[in-house]
Amino acid sequence: MILTHLATPNSINKAFFDRTEISTWAVAITVIVIMHIDYKTGEITWKWVIAVILGAFTISRIQNWAIPYITQRAGSWTVGRIIGAYVLESVVVATVVSLVVARLMEFTYSKPFSVNTYMGGVISFSLFTLVMTSIFVIEEFITRWRGSLLQEQELKQALLKAEFDNLKSQVNPHFLFNSLNILSALIPEDPKNAVGMVERMSKVFRYNLQNSDRNSIELESELKIVDAYLFIHKMRFGDNLQYNISVSAAKFPLLILTQGLLTLVENALKHNECSSENPLLIEVFDEKKWIVVRNNYQPKSRQFVESNNIGLVNLQTRYRLLTTEPVIIAQDEKHFTVKIPFI
Repeated sequence: MILTHLATPNSINKAFFDRTEISTWAVAITVIVIMHIDYKTGEITWKWVIAVILGAFTISRIQNWAIPYITQRAGSWTVGRIIGAYVLESVVVATVVSLVVARLMEFTYSKPFSVNTYMGGVISFSLFTLVMTSIFVIEEFITRWRGSLLQEQELKQALLKAEFDNLKSQVNPHFLFNSLNILSALIPEDPKNAVGMVERMSKVFRYNLQNSDRNSIELESELKIVDAYLFIHKMRFGDNLQYNISVSAAKFPLLILTQGLLTLVENALKHNECSSENPLLIEVFDEKKWIVVRNNYQPKSRQFVESNNIGLVNLQTRYRLLTTEPVIIAQDEKHFTVKIPFI
């Protein structure tokens, strides 16, 4: 999994709407100034410009509180009802503010205004209010939409984690049963080496227990356990089993799936003949962005292999939950090869 530092959707939305609000204010102030220019004399009625701008600022502050309040109360409302509430609230706010502004200007000029002046103020403020409301509404809807996407993503992550943990829990019993089968076969053949094998097995299982909560692990740690595991089998099979681990030290810090390599070497030993007539060679090496396990292909007869098909299927599924890079499986007449990607 690769984590990168990117701007969050919320920060992007905020920046976008901040720019939109600034642009809206710039346009609104320009229009207000233009509306109060006497084109015969070129003079600007600054009293009205300031009064209208203050009125517009008051509206924006009211909307900044009112729109989220309505949205919060409108949880179960239909879209039509929500839009109707926004429009009604906007018209009421615009009407009240425009009447207050006009009344104050009457005192400033010491003369009453006509009905047309009042109506013009109401219409102008209503249009401005609807524009501001649209910005707030769109921002609120997108914030809610982003929130629902985030909630859905968190739910998916929780489900994926549960699925991954379930798959991982299958590996330890599977590995234990196979190891016990090997030990039971070794005890009558070589009791002395069986004791050494138990010690190695304890090391492997200690590794499994200590890293049971980790989805990924450093390649170096996994290689040490793979070497111990192959040594256990070497004690049983002798020269019938050969293995070679050749991995660049530069790749040691890279991450792979926990028990990924262990699963592959176990799979190679379980499904292939290992005898004096057909010695088994297992190779572990790195190749670009993969760690590779390859063995000479000499499958056992199915009647001698008890399998519940956990190994490779489990490995592929767990990798799909961690990365988009595929697990590559290749087979020809001589070799069976599996490449697992670094995470």
